[in-house]
Amino acid sequence: MDNTKNQLWDVDAKLFASMKTESLTPNEANFFSIMQFKQEYEITALNDLLVSEYENDDEIYFIRMNYDEYVVGHGIGTDGAQEVHVMNLSDALAVNFKAEGFLNREITLWQWLREKDYTIVNYGRNYDLIENGKRS
Repeated sequence: MDNTKNQLWDVDAKLFASMKTESLTPNEANFFSIMQFKQEYEITALNDLLVSEYENDDEIYFIRMNYDEYVVGHGIGTDGAQEVHVMNLSDALAVNFKAEGFLNREITLWQWLREKDYTIVNYGRNYDLIENGKRS
C-alpha cells in the first residue's frame, strides 16, 4: 500500500484535532482516530462499508469511498434511492435523517452514532483490503 498521506479537508482536520480532547467516550475517540488514519492512508476504490443497513434496526448504512468521500443511506434493497453523497466526514456526520426521509425524528448521523456509542461501526470492511472474506 502507498504510504503517501492524503491531504485532509480543512473541516475534517479541525474535526479530528478537536475530537482528540472532546470525545465523549473511548469508542468515540477510537472512531475519530481510526477514521483519520483511513482518510490519510487507506484509499478504497471498492468502498469501505462502515455501517451496514443489515446490522441495525434503523437500516442506516454508512460507506467511505476513495479517501474521504462518504455515502449515508437508508433501507434494505433501496438500490441507492435513499442516500446522500458528501465529500468529507464532517458533512457526512451532519446528514439529518429526518430531512432526508430516513427516520421520523430529528437526528444527524453523528448523533445517531453517539446513541449507539459507535458499536455498530465495523472498521474491517475496506473491500480493497479483503480477499475471500478476510483482510489480506
